Amino acid sequence: MPKFDQFAVALTSILPRDLAEAVVDAKMPGLDGGPANQDLAERLLQVSKSDWAEIHHQPRALAESGLWLLAGDLERSHSISQSIETSSGSFWHGIMHRRECDFGNAKYWFRRVGQHPSFSIISEQSSGDYSDPIDFVDACERAQRRSGESLEICKNAQWIEWEALMLHSLSPKS
Repeated sequence: MPKFDQFAVALTSILPRDLAEAVVDAKMPGLDGGPANQDLAERLLQVSKSDWAEIHHQPRALAESGLWLLAGDLERSHSISQSIETSSGSFWHGIMHRRECDFGNAKYWFRRVGQHPSFSIISEQSSGDYSDPIDFVDACERAQRRSGESLEICKNAQWIEWEALMLHSLSPKS
């Protein structure tokens, strides 16, 4: 089960309560499309605009893209992220393509991200296991073929990536 790392614990107060609980109860996402998280998907379908309180449209859309990604619904995540023409939208889009094992397309979207404020946080929090998103795509591709320790390192770095991007997505300046 993923737990919010110390740097991301604020997500428990930013996300609607039901969604924050479902995230903490979720299984660690794989490097591919799975596992599907039916509980999170159902809660996402039930959450109302009023549950998002004062989170404006674009940050909410970015968060929804990331939450659908965590729920394992890559298609819904994709349909949201591809319509957000910002660095963070491209970031979610790149993660989605990496998880569907479309590594070349993932790299294309990560190149569109440019310099993102989340990269330094991810590198620091992952102890350098994720210092460049393009290199991380390659590391994930290799890890999926080999499994073992490299798979776990990539899964943990991917979780840190999700937390950092979710925090940034929900910030007022995303």
